[in-house]
Amino acid sequence: MKIAKTLFKKYKYILKRYQSFKTNPLTKSNPFWALMKYLYINFLLYVLKREVTITYLNGIKAKVKKGDGIVGNYHSGLHEASDSLFLMHLLREGDSFLDIGANVGHYTLLAGLYSKCKVTAIEPIPSTFERLSNNVKINKNNWKHQPELLNIGLSNESGELVFTNQQFTTNKVSTSGHGVKVKVSTLDEICSNQVPDFIKIDVEGYEWFVLNGGLNTLSNSKLKLILIELNESGKNFNIQDEQIIHLLKDKGFLPYVFDLETKAFAEIDFKNTNQFNTLFIKDLDFVCNRIRTKLLKPQF
Repeated sequence: MKIAKTLFKKYKYILKRYQSFKTNPLTKSNPFWALMKYLYINFLLYVLKREVTITYLNGIKAKVKKGDGIVGNYHSGLHEASDSLFLMHLLREGDSFLDIGANVGHYTLLAGLYSKCKVTAIEPIPSTFERLSNNVKINKNNWKHQPELLNIGLSNESGELVFTNQQFTTNKVSTSGHGVKVKVSTLDEICSNQVPDFIKIDVEGYEWFVLNGGLNTLSNSKLKLILIELNESGKNFNIQDEQIIHLLKDKGFLPYVFDLETKAFAEIDFKNTNQFNTLFIKDLDFVCNRIRTKLLKPQF
């Protein structure tokens, strides 16, 4: 009976995944093929427990393990497809892109290799940083601008923090004090010589502290957009998403959703509840003009 329940549960999960492939703009034309790729890569990762090198999007390479979100670049066309496609429309060669919480490098590779941006990637977990570095190295002949990789954390003040290191893609500042000690800087210190054009932030609930360490950077007109994950995980640090949104609005960043088909933006009151990340835009005219003038023809 227990085996039957387990099998039925797995069947429902696979069916749900198939339905997602039918609605994904990059896989809806052939969802069955996407499902086969999903099953194959997960067999290698979870059953054979291999590290696998995948190739995607005009030849970008990445080494992946079980639990890596970047695996979606293999079976779904792109990991976090809506946000990734948006950035591919937006970014231009020579733009400066700051990837805070880079993990193993999905957005770093996308911005640096596809869009030819100048990338600074920040990843605090030493073991994850090593994998990020390896993914940069295996693409060594294809960088227009070699990315700057920083094995540090960010907070509202410089110093040292303890991070978890056993939670795959969701490692974060430890609330128990157990984990690995990491040097911490601030956003303003990192951006003292060059303010980026665009920032991505994924720090598992520590967004409030990262932003408060970068108030001067947020006030700079050069910074046009922030892509940030808000999922109530700030509650682990007694911070509500409302506080983060209010801070960003106070600095001139308003939340929007982007329609990929119409290339239109719609302002929202709170955050995007239909996906992981929310776009906060300071200069909407600039961003709209970029989107309108980009001809996107990637090879998936």
